[in-house]
Amino acid sequence: MKKEKDNSNELKELDKRKVTFYSLLVSIFLVIIKIVVAYYTNSIGVLSEALNNALDIVTVVITFMAVRIATKPADKDHTYGHGKYENLSSFIEIIIISLLSFFIIYKSVQRIILKDFVLNINPYIFAVLIISVIINIIRVYYIRRVAIKYNSFALKAEFLNYLSDIFSSIIVLAGLLLTETGFQIADPIASIIISVIVLIFSLRLMVNVVRNLMDYIPAEITEKVLNILKEFPEIKSVDELKIHEVGNIKFINLKICLEGIFYSPGIEIIKDNIKNKISENIPDAEIIIETKYKLSKNDTEKYIKEIVISQPYVKDIHDVFIYNVDNGIDISIHVELNKYLKLDEAEKLTKIIEEKIKEKIKNIRSVYIHIEDVRDSEAWKDITKKSEQFISDIKKEVSSYIDPETCHNFTVLEKEGLRNIAFHCRLHKNLDVAQAHSIITRLENDIKRKFKDINEVVIHVEPD
Repeated sequence: MKKEKDNSNELKELDKRKVTFYSLLVSIFLVIIKIVVAYYTNSIGVLSEALNNALDIVTVVITFMAVRIATKPADKDHTYGHGKYENLSSFIEIIIISLLSFFIIYKSVQRIILKDFVLNINPYIFAVLIISVIINIIRVYYIRRVAIKYNSFALKAEFLNYLSDIFSSIIVLAGLLLTETGFQIADPIASIIISVIVLIFSLRLMVNVVRNLMDYIPAEITEKVLNILKEFPEIKSVDELKIHEVGNIKFINLKICLEGIFYSPGIEIIKDNIKNKISENIPDAEIIIETKYKLSKNDTEKYIKEIVISQPYVKDIHDVFIYNVDNGIDISIHVELNKYLKLDEAEKLTKIIEEKIKEKIKNIRSVYIHIEDVRDSEAWKDITKKSEQFISDIKKEVSSYIDPETCHNFTVLEKEGLRNIAFHCRLHKNLDVAQAHSIITRLENDIKRKFKDINEVVIHVEPD
């Protein structure tokens, strides 16, 4: 992925350099022929065209240097890259263009006041200006295509500049034609019109450049990102959204709160899906996502399970107990591990689990981890039908606590000489949960003491 991005940046830089270099050659050619024409004709309109193209050489060099700098990768001094240099070059270019426009207006007004309208016109002048228009149309076409493709502010400034050159050449041509008919003031008036058009274009671009330098982002971009995030049900809230544009790259920084519990694998999948969706709708976006979780008390046990089960060699987890002690929490967990794991390796693993739990869940005082080998559920055999006497003995044992006739739904499992027993019993419906749990706990302990081969007792209590 990184290699593809590097190749894309190299191609982008090459395209920008090609179009900028071509533009430089065109500007040099136009300056030479227009200065010659202006000298022989004494036309201030043609002179303004020549000065405009001479300025183009300066701005093209600025743009060329800016493009080279802007396409450099991010470094320690420019962590967001060097794209702002394009905006800076555009800013300088607009100022220079505007100053030149005011100068041409000044000279034109001066010529009108002094009535200096003497011109030397011949057909070659019109041919040169028509060729100038055609060359600029070709140049504008290629610059516009690359500027839109890479969203380059520097090339957009160039595009507007050369588009104004086309209009100015046409106006100069019109002014010279009118001069030929005897309307000699048309030449300086054409120069003023050209300069005003250039100033209007410059002002419009200046607004966009200054907005970008001030980190302005159109509201529709922000709304588009927020609407994309609404498509993900896992996102509980968007706590922060910041967009910073450098050159043609939009850096999107997100802080989101996820719904439910997710640990590393699930989180990364969600983040990748969000990034892909945003990139589809906003090209050239660099997306950074920070996630957090708002856990309730009910979420804590599930979150612990997510943390533990994601660790290597962990096969299952059960008997998770959470104790609120003073202002802290104690946690007890039974973790089933690969039975071939060495004890020292198991100790390292439990330390890692403990650290991760304490890192992700606040107010943890202690974490107690009981390790055991994986439970083999298939190894147990159901012997309920053959255990009538055993079930009868169990009923006699519980008779001092509850009515044995309420005991039902017995299940007896056997494995390697050990038995697990589970059954239902009924207690008075007015007992609260704490009282019922106390009775059932005493029952389970008494059964285990009486029958040494019992591994586990599970009693499900019902109201009578």
